Amino acid sequence: MLNLYRRAVLGVAGIGPVERWSRRHGWRLGARRFVAGESVDDALPTLRALVDRGRSLIVDVLGEYVSQRASAEAMAGGVRDTMETLARAGLSPVVSIKPTQLGLAFDPELAAELATDLASRAEAAGGRVCFDMENHRFVDGTLELLGRVRRSGASRSSTVLQAYLHRTPADLETLLADAPAGSELRIVKGAYHEPAGVALRDGATIRRTYLALCERAWQLGAKVNVATHDDGIIREATAFVRGARLEPDRYELQLLFGVRPRLQQRLVDDGHPVRLYVPVGADWYGYFSRRLAERPANAAVVLRGILG
Repeated sequence: MLNLYRRAVLGVAGIGPVERWSRRHGWRLGARRFVAGESVDDALPTLRALVDRGRSLIVDVLGEYVSQRASAEAMAGGVRDTMETLARAGLSPVVSIKPTQLGLAFDPELAAELATDLASRAEAAGGRVCFDMENHRFVDGTLELLGRVRRSGASRSSTVLQAYLHRTPADLETLLADAPAGSELRIVKGAYHEPAGVALRDGATIRRTYLALCERAWQLGAKVNVATHDDGIIREATAFVRGARLEPDRYELQLLFGVRPRLQQRLVDDGHPVRLYVPVGADWYGYFSRRLAERPANAAVVLRGILG
């Protein structure tokens, strides 16, 4: 039933008149619940409030696949401006970037040039860049991009591995074998609709694989960013942290801005390092639609906005 709900929501969201109406009225409908602002300046009060409540931040300037050099350069400029604004506001410029935002799909050299510049700027300002992992077609390109950025000197740069991909255990070994000591790695379940030959489909198997990846990464000395809202994974991962007596700088619990705020507060209250993935930007509609499709409870946000 949940898969049917997701397909229905995303199908409706893709209808032209629905999208145009939603874009006009989105903030009243509840987009601000999941997107901190249409610009980083707009988002600053929210970002400061989150930090004051004990959360760390990783800011995502919304946007995905681009197919032209000018678009990639404009996207990189937007990320650069966001980092500069964060730094001026006294907030660490930790940002998340999709490699296809920088042109990876059509010009890997351009993507590497832009990525290296952004990563070096972030680290010079006391922050860092995480390169998001997209669908399976871009895994090799993203790992190669990260390697080039790190070899340029931006050693704090990191990426994401998706537990549901069959190839991920091998990718983890390769990635951490070549990584600087104490490198960060974000682990997620995986959200793209991938072929069965590429990705696991069974939820229980994905959870077991996820936890095995976390444990292996810790064994190899990585800082593991456990990025999930799955209570079982969080419970098992934090139990491993306690049992292995890992220091707080060896892990983070990463959650999405606006999703399960009570869980976020409970984890902060329990003393865990919590970092929120906070989207900002005018291109919010696709992200907002995906959040609504995840859980029927999220659709209540829109219903309350319509009914006032």
